[in-house]
Amino acid sequence: MRKFGWIIVLVLIAHTVSAQQSGQYTNFMFNAFAINPANAGLKECFESRIGYRHQWVGFENNPQSLVATGHWRLKKISSERGAIHGMGAIVEADNTGPSSRTTIHAAYAIHLRMNRNTRLSFGVGLGMMQYRFDAALIRVPDPTDPVVAQSKSEIVFPDIKAGVWLYGKGWFAGLSADHLTNPTLQDIGEDVNIQPHFSMMAGKVFPTGEKMSVIPAGLLKFTANTKPSFDANVWLDYDERVAVGLGFRSEDAVSGMLKFNFLDYFTVAYAYDYTYSKIRLGSSNSHEIILGIAACPRNKKAGFVPCHAYD
Repeated sequence: MRKFGWIIVLVLIAHTVSAQQSGQYTNFMFNAFAINPANAGLKECFESRIGYRHQWVGFENNPQSLVATGHWRLKKISSERGAIHGMGAIVEADNTGPSSRTTIHAAYAIHLRMNRNTRLSFGVGLGMMQYRFDAALIRVPDPTDPVVAQSKSEIVFPDIKAGVWLYGKGWFAGLSADHLTNPTLQDIGEDVNIQPHFSMMAGKVFPTGEKMSVIPAGLLKFTANTKPSFDANVWLDYDERVAVGLGFRSEDAVSGMLKFNFLDYFTVAYAYDYTYSKIRLGSSNSHEIILGIAACPRNKKAGFVPCHAYD
């Protein structure tokens, strides 16, 4: 049954398709820069995220993802009265059995003051992606099929992502797009056209006491000619130190999440996905962990500070 599942994956690779899988994160608020490059320079100090996702545990050759990001503010050309400029880098690696993908982007963003409590930022990421196909992991009736006859690799350049981000001290909303060059893979199977992927994210902090906050957020993902996917998270935060949350992904999973800050400079977030879709018949569930590192202590006052939902 699991082998048959990978034959289906092969069919998707071997024919022209309207969409290609992009990175997926249950704890998307804590990894906002990986989704939207307009977050570059959002904080005054350098900030980094390192994450690992192990999906569908128990499924043969199950998907696994790694992500590493870092971004910082360009202080020499930034001004509290004018624009703030930021730069950063995003590296993602997704292994989905016989196929795998690695992307590298360098990002730039400019943050414009709308009023005393609101900024609007625009960001762009320029990079490349590499797709690889391992024929040894495919079992089909005809091993001489030219689509699966040998392992292959292809590098596509350029790959462009872009986004906008509107935010204040207690809320945020953004729109981003990946694969804007609409690249085509020509060497792996038949030609595969990679359509742009779009993401819309929003969230808000609702104080419920002196140190408690409730933080709901949503993420809508879609491409042309495909059914949209919606993620919803609700967090209960205590003193910006410890937070617990529940998540939901349409037609796929429900999640439990935990996040805590330690040693002033570090944050760790963990998510457990309970799969309720039909994939549960051939697999278990998913795990995700992300480590955040900040160059400034958490209690430092940094002037115009965005909301702590994604701290």
